[in-house]
Amino acid sequence: MKVLIVDDDQAIREILKIMLDGFDVIEASDGESAVKLYKKEKPDIVFMDIVLPKKDGIQATKEILKIDPNAKIVGITAFAPKGEEMLKAGAIALLEKPITRRKILELIDKICGKQQLH
Repeated sequence: MKVLIVDDDQAIREILKIMLDGFDVIEASDGESAVKLYKKEKPDIVFMDIVLPKKDGIQATKEILKIDPNAKIVGITAFAPKGEEMLKAGAIALLEKPITRRKILELIDKICGKQQLH
């Protein structure tokens, strides 16, 4: 399974990569790169921070969903009000900071289970 992690904080990307050991992880540090990588790599799931340089996570989510209406995008946030905007933009779930390995793996299980039903 291919996972795209989008966060401008390299330390958070590194932590998420460790948590996602065993997955094919690709990463972007801004919203613009995230959209380009999504087009190229077609990941199974995207973990998108909301506050990003060049293009925020909300705008990047909208653009990815125009490319692929079935994209599975999870918003990562420390700010609940921003999370609501992310859901309105089309994210299917929110992962609130601090992120734990258990939380992220449960979310992948839940989303992939839904994916297999279609």
